[in-house]
Amino acid sequence: MDIRDFYRSLIQKQVPIIVDNSQLLTYLGDRGYETILFENYDFTKNQVVFTIVSDYDCYRRLLALSNSSISTIVQLAAVRHDESLEAIVYAFDRVLGCKIEENLERRSQIYDRIANSSEELYLADERGSELKFWFAETLEVVNSENSLRAGYFYSISEFWETSIVNIQGNKSSFSVEGRLFFDGMIHGSTLPETKERNKEALSCLFRAVTSSRKKYIDIEDNSIARLVIDGQDKTSLLLDLDLDAERKMSITEIGFGCNAMLIKRVDWKVNSIINRVIHGMHLGMGTAYKCPYVNFISQTIKIVED
Repeated sequence: MDIRDFYRSLIQKQVPIIVDNSQLLTYLGDRGYETILFENYDFTKNQVVFTIVSDYDCYRRLLALSNSSISTIVQLAAVRHDESLEAIVYAFDRVLGCKIEENLERRSQIYDRIANSSEELYLADERGSELKFWFAETLEVVNSENSLRAGYFYSISEFWETSIVNIQGNKSSFSVEGRLFFDGMIHGSTLPETKERNKEALSCLFRAVTSSRKKYIDIEDNSIARLVIDGQDKTSLLLDLDLDAERKMSITEIGFGCNAMLIKRVDWKVNSIINRVIHGMHLGMGTAYKCPYVNFISQTIKIVED
């Protein structure tokens, strides 16, 4: 199925939505969606479904199905970020309020621009952001396709962003240096123990960022060297996170959000993956497993054309 067809079908309430709690079942059912509880859905069905996950036990079971499911799954894994009904409604409303054709075209253009970057790419803005990227010959790309493959699992964010990652190792796809002024952040954890272990530190970091006016990170040798918030060095807020188990503060992702419809609808006080696909760019640290990942999101930085 083409992503455009999936999106149109979702808007027209023709895609089943799989949920893991009765509150979501009632909320979406009252709005006319075909909604099914996770334990009642047959994953051997050959169809595309949208799944909203708010519980870690359900998330584990869903991941376990990734090699055996015949259904194609597009998921909003809210449990990794904020599993509250309010945050899920925020994300779902913004998923529906998107110009999918425009987004896919922008996503394709950015992937092409990176592919033709001659191994280096410069980004800047009027706030003082300046970043220089070096790319490897082979890039780890999250998803550049416009079609959904049968039996595959997708994150809803993949359709609205260009994403290059360093999963195989530090600098495996890219390296970056410079300064990024950012507007907001999100954080996520794949494992409940990672989320719980870092809960207080993540809350302190999130509050400091969302309550501030001016913030930036300095990156040296592909690692965050400083976090400055309203003129004060707040790097300690990052160091309070449990980072030693994985990559510490190295940059693991560069992403370009393609959803211009979010510009007037973003709320940085909501920890939602949807916020990072806003038209702009983000840098990520962490991988979300043993350590949480954190995305720093800018609406203003742009690629400097040759």
